[in-house]
Amino acid sequence: MIISVNIPDGTEQILAKQAALRGQSVESYAAELIRNGVIGSRSFAEILAPFREQIAGTQITDAELENAFEDARNEVHAVNQGQE
Repeated sequence: MIISVNIPDGTEQILAKQAALRGQSVESYAAELIRNGVIGSRSFAEILAPFREQIAGTQITDAELENAFEDARNEVHAVNQGQE
């Protein structure tokens, strides 16, 4: 289906930039945005699947992974509080 949509110039520039960053055409990126808006974007499980696969292939323990996430959370918190 072909649909014509008028969007403001500034929005068109942002759309083109975001499409380029993703290696997509403006048309395919716009179609993806519409699809995600209509049917929803990927589930959290789908988003995490590549990460889970990568971790499954390592020897990292659950405790080590938990510590890494806790350290990252603390670092972000410190930055957000202006402490770093």
